[in-house]
Formats: sequence, structure tokens, C-alpha cells
Amino acid sequence: MPNKTSDLWWLFSRQTINVTQDESVLDAASLMRERNFRHLPVITDKGTIVGIISAQDIIDALNLTLISHSTPTEIFKGLDIPVQRIMKLHPIVVEQGDDLLTITKKMSHNNVGALPIVDEQGIIQGIVTLRDLIGLIGIGSEPINVPVSELMNTNVSTIGINSPVSKAVQLMSEKRVRRLPIISPKQELVGMLTNKDLLRYMAKLAVTDSPEAFDRKISEFMTKEVITISHKDDIRVAASLMVSLGVGGLAIDDLPLSTIAIITERDLIRTLSMKRSYNFTVNAMQFELEQVPRPSNSTRNTF
Repeated sequence: MPNKTSDLWWLFSRQTINVTQDESVLDAASLMRERNFRHLPVITDKGTIVGIISAQDIIDALNLTLISHSTPTEIFKGLDIPVQRIMKLHPIVVEQGDDLLTITKKMSHNNVGALPIVDEQGIIQGIVTLRDLIGLIGIGSEPINVPVSELMNTNVSTIGINSPVSKAVQLMSEKRVRRLPIISPKQELVGMLTNKDLLRYMAKLAVTDSPEAFDRKISEFMTKEVITISHKDDIRVAASLMVSLGVGGLAIDDLPLSTIAIITERDLIRTLSMKRSYNFTVNAMQFELEQVPRPSNSTRNTF
């Protein structure tokens, strides 16, 4: 049964997209938006990794910029800085010889969403992400016998539908969350806002200089069709939904009124490992690995 990054190279990306430390934060944000990535390794001209930048890092930078700037022109100027100013230095990495247990432990213990894969010289070779690991869980057909209710998060940061964009940016940065459930005045779930939604909104602002740009209501561009799951469903179902629909979190749809809960990629890996064990999580990934057909002449990026 394959269990090492070298054995699963086709899954962990053969066409890694990187940025250099001198490229601007705005360019990194555009690249993430266009390629639907959440993480970009930062490398030197020789390909040696020196850092990593995430969508969360960009939201943090945007939040700081909003404090002292008002118009989109001023905000974009504040973000037109080198990636090295906001990237995380000395990122946690793995090597091609590392197995799934090592990968899972590093990702969970350090609470990160991506691990660059490097060779002995520190040259970037690929990347493994939470979504990759979720994909390994989602391919199985047999239940794991862990209900969504065991891993779901009920201590969720939410935001009102009439709140301004600036408030959403502030909450995401301060609470360290990638998504915010949107609630109505009646405390009903009516939408979801992710950091990717904010990156797309930033792109639209590039053609306007309206002083009210970040005062606009989030209801104007939030995701209204929220993907949900029952708290009774097996987490294998949750993983399969996330992978097939390309989302990193699901709302729970059968809880008492006004109770908002979600389950995320991080819950399916980190929380599962903490509540059960690392070995339990890895076994859930490997259940049907032997039956997974290896694609021919194809590339896959999972950031």
C-alpha cells in the first residue's frame, strides 16, 4: 500500500506554483484567485524555499491596511509590497521520503494547511495540503464510523448579513478563520463568506475608487448557496462532499434553530487526530489507496 509522498507524487502536485520573495502581495493574491490556491511557496531564484504565503496572510495584511487607509487606491498601494514582508519564514516542510503519518503529524501539530515538499538541498519539489489528505479520506466507500457531530465546531464566529466588508475582514483576521457563516436578523444561516470571496472582491475593487468600497454590505457578494450536511452523517461523506464540490467547509443543517455549526478540512484531519489518534486518521486515508487508479500524463494542483 502506498503511503509516502514519493509513492503518492501524482496526488501531491507535479506542477508546483511558486512566487519569489520580491513579487508583490497583490500579484500573489491574483495568482491565488486565478488558480484557486490558498498557499504559495516562496522561493529564491535558485528554487530554494524561504517562506510560504497563504490567503490568511493576505487577509491579515488587508486588515492592517484598512486601519489607516480608506479608498481602494490607497488600500492597493498599501498592499503593493514584497511578499517577503508578510510571508511566514522557515515554513514547516516534508521530504519525499516522509510517510503519511509524518505528514499528518506535522500538519496537525503545527496547525498549518500546507507543507512544501523539498529535497535535501531545500529545493521545492511540490506541496501537500489539507485538501490532498481530505481527498484520500473521501475516496473510500466504507464508513469510518465517526459521525460529523463528533468533529463539528459549534463555537463558530458568525457575521450579520448587513455587516460591512471591513467588519468581515477584521473578524477573519482576528479570529483566524477562513470562513464566516452569514446570519439573518432572525439568527438563521443565509450564506457563507470565505477568504477566497474576499480575494475575488479585491479584484473587482481594482477598477473603482469608491470610498465606500469596504463599507458595502457582505450580502452583495457572499456565497448564498451554502453546502450542508447532517450531523449524523459519517465523516467520509463530509470528505467526499468537500472534494467533489471544491469547498473547505460544510454547514450542519439539522441542528436546533439558531445553532450554527460547521465542519472543515482542518476538523477532518487535526480534530480527528486529536480525538482518535494519528494512526486512526492515516488508516482512514489509506483504506482504499490500493484501489486508486493512477492517472496518466495529468497534472493536479491542490493548494
